[in-house]
Amino acid sequence: MVSINPESKSRAVNREVLSELIKLHGKTSLGGKLPAYDGRKSLYTAGSLPFESEEFSVTLVDPEKKDKEKAEREYKITILIAGRTDLYHLQQFLKGRQRDMPQETIQVLDVVLRESPSWNYVTVSRSFFSTTFGHRGDIGEGLECWRGYYQSLCPTQMGLSLNIDISATSFFKPVTVVQFVLEFLNLRDASRPLTDRDRVKIKKALRGVRVETNHQEDQIRRYKITGITPVPMSQLTFPVDERGTRMSVVQYFMQRYKYNLQYTSWPCLQSGSDARPVYLPMEACKIVEGQRYSKKLNDKQVTNILRATCQRPQQREQSIREMVLHNKYAEDKFAQEFGINVCSDLVSVPARVLPPPMLRYHDSGKEKTCVPSVGQWNMINKVGRPPSIEKAFTRFGVPALKNIPTIIFGADVTPPPPGEDSASSVAAVVASMDWPEITKYSGLVSAQPHRQEIIENLFSVTKDPQRGGLSTRGQFCSCREETLHQATLWGSWEA
Repeated sequence: MVSINPESKSRAVNREVLSELIKLHGKTSLGGKLPAYDGRKSLYTAGSLPFESEEFSVTLVDPEKKDKEKAEREYKITILIAGRTDLYHLQQFLKGRQRDMPQETIQVLDVVLRESPSWNYVTVSRSFFSTTFGHRGDIGEGLECWRGYYQSLCPTQMGLSLNIDISATSFFKPVTVVQFVLEFLNLRDASRPLTDRDRVKIKKALRGVRVETNHQEDQIRRYKITGITPVPMSQLTFPVDERGTRMSVVQYFMQRYKYNLQYTSWPCLQSGSDARPVYLPMEACKIVEGQRYSKKLNDKQVTNILRATCQRPQQREQSIREMVLHNKYAEDKFAQEFGINVCSDLVSVPARVLPPPMLRYHDSGKEKTCVPSVGQWNMINKVGRPPSIEKAFTRFGVPALKNIPTIIFGADVTPPPPGEDSASSVAAVVASMDWPEITKYSGLVSAQPHRQEIIENLFSVTKDPQRGGLSTRGQFCSCREETLHQATLWGSWEA
């Protein structure tokens, strides 16, 4: 177990601290071990360390700060042996001799295989992204699409398998903030002032984003945006001495840096705290590369990502093969340290394609039979056969349908794709209409919390501008009232 003081919420900072520790004490106090670190509290080594508990001290230097005292920061690292992982139980589980999956052991090996890509690529949940993977596509409004891959170690009947798939997500384009604002707000004239609505949009979009200044040729400094000033830069002043003398941002940049600011009708970016703010003109800042855009994308941006990343199965397979070769698992020093070998070939499994069943429809329709193609079929010119459905329902213990009006319900929850750590899950419910028709359905779709599998507000009434109030319970009750009979409910629910 690892504890770092002062504590940092950034995995990148924690990794820098541990990296410095390994440089200083790896061959001595750490016994020559090459540890794998999860960026938080867990540190794993192949074999025992020469101590049970030890405290170390390292100093990191921030090259972006001028003041040497502020640039240097000391960290205290305490490493405490919390336990030892035994691979025996994993071997027994993979052989089918043990029912309980040793999740902790699998987690250790997963962290080991994620160590190298965590240093080389941008990490987003269980996925890794980099411009070296190719296809850096513009998706609009100041954003671009990066390719990457999802990686997860999981036990299978064939042993431990490394699950890898191609993924993509959105990043801020590394452009000047002025260019980002123009693209994000779809503006053509940069000379006109921003409206209050535009200012709020920019504030939400850029809050927490890191920028680097470009008004000093010999020095580049980085800041994290905390807000946007409420007034234009031309009206923005701040105290420059202890007597309270105030100077405008425009005057300050001209006197101090000989920099003539152009976009004075726009607000400034703000960094630091409200008590001691740092004002940054947008034209003097550039967005730092490699920052993921975690907010919701609009429909056009989603379409652009799908268009840029959509591949046929054969192309996707080839992309996965290329990604595995690019990662060079055989040369991974952490995998070698822990004795892990990764095969570069895809696993082949025995499989067969079942022929689709022939569908029979009512004789009154133009087409009486149909053979589905690729799991799909068209209901145009076809009429359902209630007697056939009746037999099918009876097998599932549902009463005969001839004299009982019936609603067929279906429900499903679709989670976000692997690697997506903020998008909503999508819940959908459908119900059949106009009994005895079984091919007409009404549906409801709604977003719900991230990866929540239980359908939220299933029986709440939602307002539709065309149909008015609508709910699952409402559809059921409506059918019962219209038919004046007790309706039968039959459904299929998936999550």
